[in-house]
Amino acid sequence: MITTCTDFLDTAPKDGTVTDATFFKTTADFDQYIFGTYVDIGGSFDGTGVTNWIKVEGFISQDITGPDQLPKILSQYMTASNAQITAFWTTFFHINAKANQVLAKLKNATIPDDDKTRLEGEALFMRGFAYFNLARAYGAVPLILQPYDASQNFLKSTSVDSIWTQVFADLSKAATELPTIADWGSANLGRATKGAAYAYLANAYMYEKEWANAETASNSLIALGTYGLMPTVRSIFSLKTQNNVESIFEVQFRDIADGKINWSGHEAGCVLPEYTSPRNIGNEWAPAAGWGEMSGNRKLAESFEPGDDRRANLIAVPGDKYKGELMTDTMRYSPDPNNALNGWSATKPGPIGAGWATSCFSTKYWLGPEPSGTSYLFQNDVPVMRYAEFLLNYAEILFMQGKTSQAYQQMNLVRERALLADLPESSNPTTFMTALMNERRHELNFEPNIWFHYTRTGTAASFLQSEYNVTWNPAWSLFPIPQSERDQNPNLAQNPGY
Repeated sequence: MITTCTDFLDTAPKDGTVTDATFFKTTADFDQYIFGTYVDIGGSFDGTGVTNWIKVEGFISQDITGPDQLPKILSQYMTASNAQITAFWTTFFHINAKANQVLAKLKNATIPDDDKTRLEGEALFMRGFAYFNLARAYGAVPLILQPYDASQNFLKSTSVDSIWTQVFADLSKAATELPTIADWGSANLGRATKGAAYAYLANAYMYEKEWANAETASNSLIALGTYGLMPTVRSIFSLKTQNNVESIFEVQFRDIADGKINWSGHEAGCVLPEYTSPRNIGNEWAPAAGWGEMSGNRKLAESFEPGDDRRANLIAVPGDKYKGELMTDTMRYSPDPNNALNGWSATKPGPIGAGWATSCFSTKYWLGPEPSGTSYLFQNDVPVMRYAEFLLNYAEILFMQGKTSQAYQQMNLVRERALLADLPESSNPTTFMTALMNERRHELNFEPNIWFHYTRTGTAASFLQSEYNVTWNPAWSLFPIPQSERDQNPNLAQNPGY
């Protein structure tokens, strides 16, 4: 048998099954595999991906509430058994695992050198991006830099300083190897770029207070000449201007048929239009009639300065008029004392339900009903990092090095776009940080990074106390390590206070 069966030990499958023997042979194979990291970022109905990040951070900050319209009780929400917090952990370790696999397989790949360099940069960016988010959420976590093997099941956590050192290394090298937006071309909109690597590298240095390095990375992004502010706050989130000049890293949701990148990996698209529109508002006003899973606390709407265009165009409260770009009529709604949920009309105030009278609604993603002929899960992109956030980070970086005038110039650029007057300069750190965090709250609500700015700057306690009368627990500076992970790996220590 051995002498007559020359292919006896040839394990390549004949049924089309993908294995190491048949995969990672071409550039297309590597592209297909690395794209799994983008799918993880996009997430889906199961509570993963970018929508979950926004939800978790908003619930903790109290600026977002769920369908019951009640802020989360943080002593009950911030627990190791919270599935939403666990999903945050799982998503980023999935991204890291895929990035490690690509980096390992590239070592012996016989693909063109230019493709190998670009793929290495993309994988390093994704690993750096994953650990950037894990470090700022959980602190010390296992540092895994190789493809999976059984020994990883029982790894102890690595110090958070070591995690940040790895993030710096990965993002720094990624920045030298990744294409720019122009180099990628229109067919690859949304993929990691040199600019994205610089933006996250600058943000990462801020956690370790390496302000000079953060400024260098920021200046490298500015030198690309690629990014700027959109002319109006409304235009940032229009379906007509996705992947605009303000977009540094943007989750892509669109039909696969159009030949462009679809981060969901399947027909499910963005759920934020349903989640952020009023519950049961009606099919003529919102996809799937509106779900109300993520409403704003009315205190968020009330916190804006008079005349702030972000309040006028990106936040709606009962009594406001609103016409999203997909709506055929202008709507105006008001609370109904009978708590009715149906019967909305463009010609008269529609009932919103008494329970919704204390809420507000973000219109960043809620633009109206789904377009005719599309799924109710449709094509809103979600910015994960945009130039306005970069400018606010840059302002902090400059201020921390004594460059007060330059710092206020960056912050005032964001305010000017919101139709607000420039703030007078002050070298007082408390005055500056109070102003900066107000700008972040009003610019970045219902986006993926806002809560971590509170924890990193040490302003979370004062914000929760002053705005929501919530007494701060120092443990909340970090998320709890998921209990399901500790059940599988007894070497994982829980974060202090949990």
